[in-house]
Amino acid sequence: MPRTVLTNGRLNGAPEAQTLVIEDGRIAKVLAMAPPAEPGEERIDLAGQIVLPGFVDGHAHLDMSLWGEPWVRRTSEAITMEQMFADTLQDWRETTTPSALRGGRFLAECIRHGSTNVRTFANVAPEIGLEGVHGMLEVRAAFAEQVDLEIIAFGQIGVLSHPGTADFLDEALKVGIDGVAGVDPAGIDGDAKASLDTIFGLAGKYGVAVDFHLHETGELGRWLIRQIAERTKALGLQGKVSLCDVFCLADPWPTPDQLAETSHVLADAGVAVAVGVHGLLPVPDVRRLAEFGVPMCLGSDSSRSRWSPWGDGDILARAMMLSYKSYFRRDEDLEFALSMTSQRGRAAFGYEKADLAAGDVADLLVLPGEALGELVVLPPPRSLVMKRGKIVARDGALTQRPSLIG
Repeated sequence: MPRTVLTNGRLNGAPEAQTLVIEDGRIAKVLAMAPPAEPGEERIDLAGQIVLPGFVDGHAHLDMSLWGEPWVRRTSEAITMEQMFADTLQDWRETTTPSALRGGRFLAECIRHGSTNVRTFANVAPEIGLEGVHGMLEVRAAFAEQVDLEIIAFGQIGVLSHPGTADFLDEALKVGIDGVAGVDPAGIDGDAKASLDTIFGLAGKYGVAVDFHLHETGELGRWLIRQIAERTKALGLQGKVSLCDVFCLADPWPTPDQLAETSHVLADAGVAVAVGVHGLLPVPDVRRLAEFGVPMCLGSDSSRSRWSPWGDGDILARAMMLSYKSYFRRDEDLEFALSMTSQRGRAAFGYEKADLAAGDVADLLVLPGEALGELVVLPPPRSLVMKRGKIVARDGALTQRPSLIG
C-alpha cells in the first residue's frame, strides 16, 4: 500500500499542526514538518483540522436496525421490558428486508461518522433462530476493510425464561462469533445463579467474551455486579466481561459509599461498562467511575428499531448527549466525554492502541473545529475517516460501498 501523508493536522486538538506519515496501516512517523514527497504517495493537507483516534461504539444492535426502511409508526405506550420484547419479535415477523442489509446500512452510518471499531449484539431466540447472527457475519465480511466488527450472540428476550434460547446461543457460538450475552439474570430470567451459570458456561466452553445487559436497579443490581465480578475472577476472564445498561449505577442514585464499593468491584475484576444515554434515566457519574479505574466506553445502543426511533450512528453525538445530561460545562469534563469515544473504549475492550503516536495502528478521523470541547458541544461533519491506513470515508460519504448495501 503506498504511503499516505497527512499534513497540517492538529493531533488530539494540539495547538501546533503536525504531519502524520502512514505506511502499511500504521503511523510510521509524527513530524513537525512535511517530509519530501515520494512517488505514488497520497498527500492531504488537513488545513489545521483536528485529528482524533477512531471512535469505538461498544454497544450497538445492528440486527434490529430499520435504517433505510420506510418509517415505522411506533404506537406502543408502555415503557417496559415486556413491551420491548414484543416490539423486537414484531420486527422479526414483519420486516422482510434481511438483517444483513439493514445492519449494513446502519454500520455504514457508523463508519462515515468515524467509528473504526463496533461491537454489535445479535438477537437469538427460537422465534429468530440464527438469522441475525448469520446476517451480522455477512456484514462483518462485507465491511472487513472498513471497520472491526465484534459480534455477540444475545438472548435479549431472556435465556432461561425463554425456553430454547440457551440451545440457540450454543449453536450461534459454533459459527465463529466473539461472545455471548444475557439479560437481567434475576428480573427477566428469574434465577440469577442458573442464568449466570448458563452464560459463563457457554463462554468457557467456546473461549469467548461475556456481556450482560443489566437493567436491575438498586441493591439487586449491585449484588449482581458482585456475583458477575466473582465469576469473572474465578474463571480468569478479566478484560473479557462487560456490562451494558447498568441502571444501578445511576437509578436510583447510589450513595457515594455504594458507588465507591461497586466501582472497586468492577475495577478489581476488570469488568467494563458500556455507558448508555437513555432519555428517561440519569447517566452514571462517569468521572467518579474513572477515578476508581472502571473500564468504560460509550455505546449507541439503539439503531432505529421498532422499539425506539433514535440512533444515527454517531458516537460523538452520544458524547454530546452524555455531557448534556451530566451538565458538563468545563472543558476538562467535555474532553473526558470525548475520551470515552475512543481511547477509553479501546482500553476497555483490549483493542489495539491508536493514540496517534508512531507505531500505532492508523485508525483515525479528521474534523473541523477550534477545541476538543467544541467538538462535543456541536459535533461537526467528518472530513476524513481512516481504518488501518486506508481512507474509508471522505466528507461524510464512504469511499467504497460494499455490494451488500449497493
